Amino acid sequence: MAKTVVALIHDIDEAQSVVHDLVASGIQREDIGFRGNEEHAVPSTAALNESEGSVEDVSSDAIVVAVAAETDAQAQSAIQVMKRHGATDIDQRATEWKKQDWRGRFDAA
Repeated sequence: MAKTVVALIHDIDEAQSVVHDLVASGIQREDIGFRGNEEHAVPSTAALNESEGSVEDVSSDAIVVAVAAETDAQAQSAIQVMKRHGATDIDQRATEWKKQDWRGRFDAA
């Protein structure tokens, strides 16, 4: 089952290293999306789901790296590469925001 793995990286050089290491791990370049303040394109195979928001919604200095993983093993490999490069844990960050009464982009007020 295909999965999209998304990471937030806060340094452009680190984000480029993530992409390099993802390719080195066997993930096809066309399955890797990259988007930052310069509006780098995200390929359709690794497109961000609208419910995940946009770069502007998350942080003005964040770079989003997305992988369209074909298998669970490929998804886990992508996660490990992203973690090694200090990717923000989006689930953990969302939990912290919700403790501060954040309701999300689509939650009713």
